[in-house]
Amino acid sequence: MNNIYFLCSLPRAGNTLLGSIVNQSQHVKLTANTILTDIIYQLQLIKDYEIYKNFSDEKSLNNVINNVFNNYYQNWNVDNIIDRGTWGTPANLQYLKLIIEKPKFIILYRPVLECLASFIKIEKPINVETRCHNLMEIEGMIGKSLWSIKNIIKEKENHVIIHYKNFIKNPNKEIKKMFDYLEIIFTNFNLSNLQQFSANNINYNDSIYKSQLHTIRTDKIELNKYKIEDYLPNNIIKQYSNLDIWKY
Repeated sequence: MNNIYFLCSLPRAGNTLLGSIVNQSQHVKLTANTILTDIIYQLQLIKDYEIYKNFSDEKSLNNVINNVFNNYYQNWNVDNIIDRGTWGTPANLQYLKLIIEKPKFIILYRPVLECLASFIKIEKPINVETRCHNLMEIEGMIGKSLWSIKNIIKEKENHVIIHYKNFIKNPNKEIKKMFDYLEIIFTNFNLSNLQQFSANNINYNDSIYKSQLHTIRTDKIELNKYKIEDYLPNNIIKQYSNLDIWKY
């Protein structure tokens, strides 16, 4: 049986880079964006179906739900798995804690406007404002992730925080902090000649998107310096400037 932990982070906050480094380990693997939040949510919805209410075998259905992680990861030959997703939203957190009573969360955090600017920089959308609003809505890629993180903190769930700039500055130090929290043995990782992200021998297929969202630089790790004003309109900066949990 795998030990399951949870990465809740903002997109464009170094998730793919973190995974490409951590997945060098033989003892722990970090996943791509998870589908398990949706699987568990959909299984829970069955309890509202007429056919279920007609014959409510809750114990049997709960057996399926409670074994989702074991079944999904049964072919992952590793002791520790860090599942990346929006596990902190109220519904996801509620359902998760029915399976794992005291989950451990890793929060990888980058300022919201930096994440927005990074999306615009790589995607180059025709309508920047529309794309920003889409990303920031409650079910948007950034909005939902931010909601997830804030709820973990609000509910005082067990978590450790990794700040993006600290991670880029000293990856091994921040990963050690994460491993110490998870009680996993740490040894320094190779930080040059990196491989593109892979988990369970599967790679991202970014051809379904308009940009390469999950391609990392493999020769070195450094902070990309650019001004958010070069990519975000002033009204977007003003509207979303006060959403950060931590000030920098």
